[in-house]
Amino acid sequence: MINEQPIDERFRDSETGKLIDHCLVCNNELVLSGSEYFVERIFRRVPNLEIVEPIFEYAMCKSCAENMREDLSKESLKNIEAYFMGNLQKNEFTQASTETCLMTGKSINASTEFSFHAHCQGDKMLESIFPYAISDQATDEISELLSQETVDQLDDFKGKYFTGPPELADILNPKRFVPL
Repeated sequence: MINEQPIDERFRDSETGKLIDHCLVCNNELVLSGSEYFVERIFRRVPNLEIVEPIFEYAMCKSCAENMREDLSKESLKNIEAYFMGNLQKNEFTQASTETCLMTGKSINASTEFSFHAHCQGDKMLESIFPYAISDQATDEISELLSQETVDQLDDFKGKYFTGPPELADILNPKRFVPL
């Protein structure tokens, strides 16, 4: 049985503190409908200023997440799955955590960029392998596994759903949008 917990501040909208309640892609309502969905929040750390700030955050319904995953090239999907399985086995994953990277074991406090991932249903967070964190190191390693076809697809996704000031162009790199 999957343990359910209230969705805590790690997975809420950074501006309002409320639940992220609509799918980024299809705009369907997620919380009141009791839908199953995923939340991703990506942060960067500004070490000299001791600031951690969200770069972007979104929720995606299970259906849209599955569609996005199916759109990845077979090569990229195979590489990502092998990376996950190899690292999960190597690191002997035992429990969900946002303190260390799920893939590398690197402390999130030592990461200049990191992401938090949650699996939710309605107003509850489903605990399994979720919630988890991915460090900058793992994101870089995963991005090296992507085919050009997948990078182009993720660039289109980024262009459609995320815009921002020019100074964030490097941070909004399409390789940061890999559906994990």
